[in-house]
Amino acid sequence: MPKLLIYGATGYTGRMVTQNARDLGLDLMISGRTSSTSTEKFASELGVPYCLFDINQNEVIDTILASVSVLLNCAGPFFRTAEQLMSACIRNRTHYLDISAELGTYKMAEESDQEAKDAGVMLLPGCGGSVVMLGCLAGHALKRVENPVSVDVALYVAGSMSRGSAISASESLRVECLQRLDGKLVAQKATDAMQFDFDNGQGCVTTYPVTLPDLITIWKSTKIPNISTYVHVAGDAFPTGDLGDMPFGPTKEEREATPYHAAVKVLAEDRKNVTCAVLHSKNGYTFTGLASVEAVSKVLRGSVKAGFQTPTLVFGNDFVETIADSCIKNL
Repeated sequence: MPKLLIYGATGYTGRMVTQNARDLGLDLMISGRTSSTSTEKFASELGVPYCLFDINQNEVIDTILASVSVLLNCAGPFFRTAEQLMSACIRNRTHYLDISAELGTYKMAEESDQEAKDAGVMLLPGCGGSVVMLGCLAGHALKRVENPVSVDVALYVAGSMSRGSAISASESLRVECLQRLDGKLVAQKATDAMQFDFDNGQGCVTTYPVTLPDLITIWKSTKIPNISTYVHVAGDAFPTGDLGDMPFGPTKEEREATPYHAAVKVLAEDRKNVTCAVLHSKNGYTFTGLASVEAVSKVLRGSVKAGFQTPTLVFGNDFVETIADSCIKNL
């Protein structure tokens, strides 16, 4: 059996992830739902094996995972897939990775931490995307601050969304707007805007608080007690109308024309000094396709820590800068 199983390989981001994994020469198999015909076709195009299963078919999943080292879940919305696949990975001692940006996925991983440790299994949600971007950026800035007490991070989202991401995002918008204060997740007003300079020629722009999984991952990685997460959505990046009528996702040319940026502010204990840094990177979809495969490759080579982990804890704060065209700049 191949060492890597990619579930949800025919989704918009899943296709990029799978192609990158194939190009890197990873030993992989792709998978999707039993009702899917696109999985077989995609597997044939790439010349890789495939299997089909529903996430509730435990016996089938157990048979497949028995010889699989790593499962990479690309099938969102993740509130429909993550819990079942995490449990299956723990049962079968298979490391679980995904590309989720949904807070609930990370809460599941937190709750399953000890069970995963007992099984020697790593749970690494967010192995690509904003969790890597913001986590590494925050970790970089924190190295420059003595006795930090708060971290504010913001993501500059550019370009159109994929249909799948839009559906997941619409579900996330129903989640209460949260921040972390004194180590606890508490409500935050959605109108509490903050200005960030993303160093992209626009000066300071207005960002708004959103509930990002970094409220959990940065806390786990750093134990900084106060964390807030913000987003600036450029242009028409967030869709309106019937999401089912959206295109599958942005073209390669559209992604190349819309890079992402991230910014961080770290407040020191004296409440006077603020340390700022920015990250410039590829479009989020392109970045996720590259970063998640690089993460899987590292795990297959032995970069593993049992239990619920974050990319920075496993790969270090410099991980983001190993992804093409990604660089951090101190302000």
